[in-house]
Amino acid sequence: MMKRLLGGLVSVLMSSALGMRIASANEIKANIFFPAQHPLAKHGYVEWAESLKELSGGQLSAKVFTGTVLLPPRSGMSGVRDGIVTVGYHAATYTPAELPVTNAIQEMGFNYSDPLVMIAAATDFNTSNPDALKQWHNAGVVFTGGYSTPSYNLMCRNPVQSLADLKGKRLRTAGAAMSRWVEKIGAVPVNVPSSEMYQGVEKGTLDCAVNVANDLKSRSLWDVAKHTTMAPLGLYWSGPMWAFNASYWQEISPEARALYFKANARAMARLYVGYKDAVDEALSEAADHGVKVYEAPQDILNSIRDFAKANLSEVYKKGEEKYGLKNSEEILTSFDATVKKWEALFASADRKDAIAIEKIIYDNLFAKLDPATFGVN
Repeated sequence: MMKRLLGGLVSVLMSSALGMRIASANEIKANIFFPAQHPLAKHGYVEWAESLKELSGGQLSAKVFTGTVLLPPRSGMSGVRDGIVTVGYHAATYTPAELPVTNAIQEMGFNYSDPLVMIAAATDFNTSNPDALKQWHNAGVVFTGGYSTPSYNLMCRNPVQSLADLKGKRLRTAGAAMSRWVEKIGAVPVNVPSSEMYQGVEKGTLDCAVNVANDLKSRSLWDVAKHTTMAPLGLYWSGPMWAFNASYWQEISPEARALYFKANARAMARLYVGYKDAVDEALSEAADHGVKVYEAPQDILNSIRDFAKANLSEVYKKGEEKYGLKNSEEILTSFDATVKKWEALFASADRKDAIAIEKIIYDNLFAKLDPATFGVN
């Protein structure tokens, strides 16, 4: 009887100690510059915070800041590093000098087309590749999960129904590869944050916003961009969905880190399904807002195809000359192998089942990270 009582007491004390260790991670600040209704913010932060609270039994919670009320887009990572927020989203193209590996692999944005594969592959690579891990360590943050957009499209002031319609036009771009394609077709790349697209199109400083078509609704672009051409202008996965402040990550318990891994896997799956649904919803409602949607004309498709093919012969050189990588070919080859791994893992997945997708991501990625050592110096 006494042994049972002592055993029960030890169990209670251990449970209490675990709770206290996790509770030290309570009340974090989380930041993403997208509006709350945008898929990246909705699934990646708002719903993610809800999952985190549920998975931890209320012992972990996050105050989510969306839009630019706390940090401007270009300061996403520095805000995490400096402790202004605990965790945040960052678009790596804003800081190429600090994130050379991440920007080098984004140079292949025109060469992949499956956002589900890329959200997992980008996370896998950034949490396992030695060069990527060293990059995040040097940047003062811990990368714990990535993202991928669906294909970028053209949302414009005027119709774009041929390649000639783009000549001389000012296009908002994301990433160096996209900017090179824009220059190649005789248009002008304009590198501004996506939060500035609406104002640019409205005032005429942009002729087209190049982004995912859900932004017709998520950012109300259908008020100012009345013509959308569904040209497949690559995917964007550059940077962390969740970069954690390095000091915070080391201070919390392995149990807390494991809970973040579970919340991240769930959010990544929901993001893939939800992003696609958001695009379909925006396009289905576009006509009600006076927006005409066009299929991509053949000459634009040919241009994209030819650029993507030529791009493969340039990426190694770009990695070395532009981003200063001494082993560019090794890094990019490793990334491509990671993409192929996830193509196989998702080959027979039900693309509408977020729960099934979550399990594939968790079992083959996060379950293999050791929460006792990952991101800990």
